[in-house]
Amino acid sequence: MNLWLRLVRVWLAARRRSPLTTDDESVIRVRVWPHDLDLWGHVNGGRYLTLSDLGRLDFSVRTGLFAIVRSHRWTMPMGAAALRFRRPLRLFNTCELHTRLLGWDDKWGYMETRFIRNDRTVATVVNKAMVRGPDGTIPPKRLLQLLGLDRDPLPVPEHIRRWVEAETEVT
Repeated sequence: MNLWLRLVRVWLAARRRSPLTTDDESVIRVRVWPHDLDLWGHVNGGRYLTLSDLGRLDFSVRTGLFAIVRSHRWTMPMGAAALRFRRPLRLFNTCELHTRLLGWDDKWGYMETRFIRNDRTVATVVNKAMVRGPDGTIPPKRLLQLLGLDRDPLPVPEHIRRWVEAETEVT
């Protein structure tokens, strides 16, 4: 299935599903199609990043973040991603994407999408993204207020801080 069709399908389905809080985990199912494969017959490394967008879309719509960002005409650019492979996904396999927010610092939000098949992790994508307006980065505290949540952002886990430090050293 074409990526645009998948995006529309996930967006429409997310609008009908129950809401989530920023502490919840989004779970959706995806199927591997021929255009997801590389020459070796398993999901292409770059496609995992693309498929993880589907999990983030479901999470963002169901938490209300997508509507807030869209209503203000802001964007959510991604700054970095890390991908770990454990097992292959092959043609017509299905798997679940488990997406959750790991934490926020003063600028970036960190999310994880785990690809689960038969109760085993196939791959994990961790990414950092921000919400950006015409005047710059929208602080996570402001996003929480707009979501109606009167609390501080989740702290960034130590393993994510180490990844960010390593990632910022790469030129």
